[in-house]
Amino acid sequence: MRTTPARLWLLTVASVLVVAGLSVSAGSALEQARNGVEVLGEDAGPQAMATTELYLALAGMDAHVADVLLMGTDHGLGSGRESAEEQYEASRTRANEALLQAASLTEGDSIEERNVQAVLDGLGEYERVAGEALLLNDEAEAPPGEVDGAALERYREGSRLMHTDLMPKAFNLGLGSSAIVRANHEEGQDALVLGLLRVGGTGVLAIGVLAGFQIYLSRRFRRRLNVPLLAATALTTALTAGVVLTLDAAGGAQSRAKEEGLDAAMALARAEAVATDMQADQSRYLLDPELADNHQQVYLERAQAVLFRPAGNLEEYYGQIREVADAYPDLPGEGVQPGEDGQDTDPGTLGYLGEDARDSLLPTERGALGEVLSAYDTLQDEDRRMRELSEDGDRSGAIDARMDIAHHQEGAFTDYTDALDRLIELHGEQFASGIDSGERSLSVWAWLLPTGTLLVLALLAAGARPRLAEYR
Repeated sequence: MRTTPARLWLLTVASVLVVAGLSVSAGSALEQARNGVEVLGEDAGPQAMATTELYLALAGMDAHVADVLLMGTDHGLGSGRESAEEQYEASRTRANEALLQAASLTEGDSIEERNVQAVLDGLGEYERVAGEALLLNDEAEAPPGEVDGAALERYREGSRLMHTDLMPKAFNLGLGSSAIVRANHEEGQDALVLGLLRVGGTGVLAIGVLAGFQIYLSRRFRRRLNVPLLAATALTTALTAGVVLTLDAAGGAQSRAKEEGLDAAMALARAEAVATDMQADQSRYLLDPELADNHQQVYLERAQAVLFRPAGNLEEYYGQIREVADAYPDLPGEGVQPGEDGQDTDPGTLGYLGEDARDSLLPTERGALGEVLSAYDTLQDEDRRMRELSEDGDRSGAIDARMDIAHHQEGAFTDYTDALDRLIELHGEQFASGIDSGERSLSVWAWLLPTGTLLVLALLAAGARPRLAEYR
């Protein structure tokens, strides 16, 4: 390697190899990033959201059965028995669709597959028991709020199956789906970081070799610049910087899609599912006086999961929720609330609709959560009115109040779910926007990287060939 031709050939081959290495490294990193975005946007993400819908569908089924039993012979209460039965069928269809999605997501995982099959089998048993409860109540011609004893026992059996077996399994499937999404995302982000390091390192090496080639030519042949080689160096720098910036942007878009879009939408879908079960507890409170206190306590526990504020009973909770709705976008308990011992005495506003829900939104989007909180406050006002009527002995009035809450067009619960669905849709748009942004930023490199690599090699050949030709 002591002769000039040998050194020229060595530098030329080295330059070709490092440019090719940069292209391979960049192509691999970009492909990994594309796969990560595709898995989140078209596979694991939508399927995980579908499994979350399963819990909501199951809660809706049991709620509508409770409403029909409470109506008794008065099929015109609220939005009517026919509407409740239609909603039951809609929830059942959604549950079956969600189970199919869950089966697809858990394929290959024997434990989760067994859970899906167990929910499917249990759902058939629940439908049988619930159908018997409704039939017995109809045969007894039970008036509103006075459920036939045998029908009530069958309903208790079905509701127990739903709440101790089917819904916990469905909830765990949703959590499992979230874990799969999280694991895929973390694996993809780790691969993205490694890809950034590889591309950056290979790019720096390629730029260094090309710059060294340029310096050698300028000193050996006493020419200031080799324009084609200089252009190749500049283009290599641009390709390296472009790929690094694209990978960083794609990673950021994917994280936003998951955290501000999918994660937030799934949390709110759970809030809707738990609230669906809450309002079913209202019907259970009225149709099962023997267990009324238990159903009231369970209502409070579920309400605390949706929106937590420290409260020992429902009356305290009603007041706390009013404070939340009035204070929003500020939330009670933010920051440190020291007591006499210096410890924080207020855990804050937590739950699915608490601080995390607000912080996942842009300031311009927070009005949507305000509407949800206002509707949730109204729902608690209606719950208080129903229970006061019941405690005052006005059972008929309490049943009317409950049916008004559940009315599928004008009820307080419908207003709440409509507001919540709008917020979920907003996060769905953020998810789609993040996925679209990632896909668009990556798609251009499908042709830009090979084109840029060929152009660098062509410029390299144009810069080296005249010098090599001098020694033929």
